[in-house]
Amino acid sequence: MNERLNDLEQRLSEQHHKDLFLQTKHALQALDDLADQHRKFTSMQAISGVKIVGSEETMFYNTLSDAKEQIVETLEKTLSDLQNKGDKNYTRHYQDGVE
Repeated sequence: MNERLNDLEQRLSEQHHKDLFLQTKHALQALDDLADQHRKFTSMQAISGVKIVGSEETMFYNTLSDAKEQIVETLEKTLSDLQNKGDKNYTRHYQDGVE
């Protein structure tokens, strides 16, 4: 995913829309922070004797991973719409526009 983000950063900088990349980067960092807080909380619970259900932990981290993937895919679609703005033969991903 880091390679995709680096590519998106480069392409968005060329389009003068680095703010979109920064917003996405901050959203992904917030999800990483949430995972870190959850990991610490789960560790405290395990130390105090609460049984941790592995399948629930797996589901939590899979959900975060899926959310991050959707955020990056949305940015890719937005960039595609930006790059093809004005092309009447292009089918837009977002009919309400991107500007």
